[in-house]
Amino acid sequence: MKIGITYTILRKEEVMIRERASEFGEVIMLHEDDMTFPAKFDLDVVIIRNISHFKALYLAKLFEDAGIPVVNPFNIILETGDKLLATLKLSKKVKVPRWGVAISENGAKNLGKKLGFPFVSKPIYGSWGRLVTKVNDIDALESLLEHKTWMKNPLYNIHYFQEFVEKPGRDIRSYVIGGEFVTAIYRYSDHWITNTARGGKATPCTDEDVKEVSIKAWEAFGDGALAIDIFESPQGLLVNEVNPNMEFKNAARVTGVDIARKLVEYAVEVAKR
Repeated sequence: MKIGITYTILRKEEVMIRERASEFGEVIMLHEDDMTFPAKFDLDVVIIRNISHFKALYLAKLFEDAGIPVVNPFNIILETGDKLLATLKLSKKVKVPRWGVAISENGAKNLGKKLGFPFVSKPIYGSWGRLVTKVNDIDALESLLEHKTWMKNPLYNIHYFQEFVEKPGRDIRSYVIGGEFVTAIYRYSDHWITNTARGGKATPCTDEDVKEVSIKAWEAFGDGALAIDIFESPQGLLVNEVNPNMEFKNAARVTGVDIARKLVEYAVEVAKR
């Protein structure tokens, strides 16, 4: 079997995936500088690992159009990588934080007042907590909206807001691959943003309720290898976001679970469909 792995830089995750993939066949590393389309690729499956959401999205489509199965597929990257589209899917299966969206500056002001301060403003695309902002009052909201206007990115005119959830100093990141719950971690931080990429501390999570909620969240999309972010709240577990390009080195380190192997095994399964 020939397994392709696209990448931007070789992070620890890509190295682990490459090592595991070599046990199943020939591995072809596909750096984004070296790929042009249309082209013929002699591959049985491609694991998409580009850092950029949009690069990953379009590469998935290009390989699919060439008849090569990918992990994750285009539709999964599209629907999970967009926070608004993901919320629409998730809310039919699991509890999510209260949320709202507006498509104009005045609409955003009205939405902020409706949700109530403080709330969290998020770009509909993004990772590592970038441009995620806690908005404490109307003055902060007006300042935020002015900055978004001058940033000139049309996507910033889609104003996605979410209630601020008081967390117990941590949140949860779980991993579901091909419908199978793999593992989960708590992410602790003194800051309200708990991403391990921003210094959050990881410890194992073995809560059975987390397993159940994670599988239900995956079922909202029905395919792929997904990392799922969950909040503990007085209303129970709330699914915050879903990530189609999972980072897992810290989870693998603290849980001892070989997430890279699970991902490769799933990719091999996809290739055989």
